[in-house]
Amino acid sequence: MTDTAGDRVMVELVGGPWDGHRQDLMSAADLDGPRERLGTWVIVDGPWPDDVPDGCVARAVYEPGPEPAPANIWRYQGWIYT
Repeated sequence: MTDTAGDRVMVELVGGPWDGHRQDLMSAADLDGPRERLGTWVIVDGPWPDDVPDGCVARAVYEPGPEPAPANIWRYQGWIYT
């Protein structure tokens, strides 16, 4: 995702460990693209879920809801271990 026009936008994370956090993650043009290309995995310092496999890092998954939900509000979907 590139920012060619300098039109950066704030994305709000809702639920999970980063609830209420707002961050400049992409451009308005990116948000206008396909929903399946939006979202993020956020590293969490802790506390982690009890079932994190040894040697893995827990990341909170955030994605926007389907339309007509706003593309700049990403809801907590659960954990992924990397």
